[in-house]
Amino acid sequence: MANSMSNVVIGRRQILRELKKNNIAEIIIAVDAEASYISSLIEVAKLAGVAYKLNGTMNEISARYNIDVPSGAVGILK
Repeated sequence: MANSMSNVVIGRRQILRELKKNNIAEIIIAVDAEASYISSLIEVAKLAGVAYKLNGTMNEISARYNIDVPSGAVGILK
């Protein structure tokens, strides 16, 4: 799995932007993100035909991808 910041986008807004460009390979969603946030990302992932998984907490995702603040989701770029 990619750990480089050049291979990920952070947060729903950036994920949605890159989905429109067909640039997202997978979405990683924090299990402790708000339920509405999780469900909205799952819905757009399904509509776009992009793989997604709930994996880790917001703090764990931030540490894994060297993000300074807790993050609810990252999109792995193609």
